[in-house]
Amino acid sequence: MLVELIHQQHLELRELFIRHQEALLQGKFEEAEEYLENFEVFLKAHMQIEENYLFPEFAKIKQTSKWNVSLYEKEHDKINQLYNNISKDLTWLSEQELTESQLRRNIIALLDKEKTLKGLNEHHEEREEEAMLKELDEQLDQRQLKELKLDIKLTWAEVTASVTQTTAY
Repeated sequence: MLVELIHQQHLELRELFIRHQEALLQGKFEEAEEYLENFEVFLKAHMQIEENYLFPEFAKIKQTSKWNVSLYEKEHDKINQLYNNISKDLTWLSEQELTESQLRRNIIALLDKEKTLKGLNEHHEEREEEAMLKELDEQLDQRQLKELKLDIKLTWAEVTASVTQTTAY
């Protein structure tokens, strides 16, 4: 089912982000940046999967949920915007020479911004899993589901392979 397949991607994205936050808390900025960059690669791939494979199919079916494709697309835009702000802030923070107190306060400020991103992601994922993906699982025929799942798995595997070849993901 699509719900389980995409849910697994959501879990992998959360894991990468929490690894980034652990490194950030420890003041390991290079490591935090690497995890954040890996998160971005996976996030963009995940969004492309949704936009290329799932959104078009969702737009074709009789939708029973109150959320349509445009909401998911707007959320993707907002998630990208928040991510870009966080990435810039992390780069800025890693380049500063700060006192211990200033460093801790700036890390706290960055974590606060990241909480907004995490909250939006969680609500976005919940809507996808409880509405769009559930409806696709219920309304698409087995052949369509099989083709979608194969395309999604192959795309995700390519991204995973490219990241693991270049980093210690």
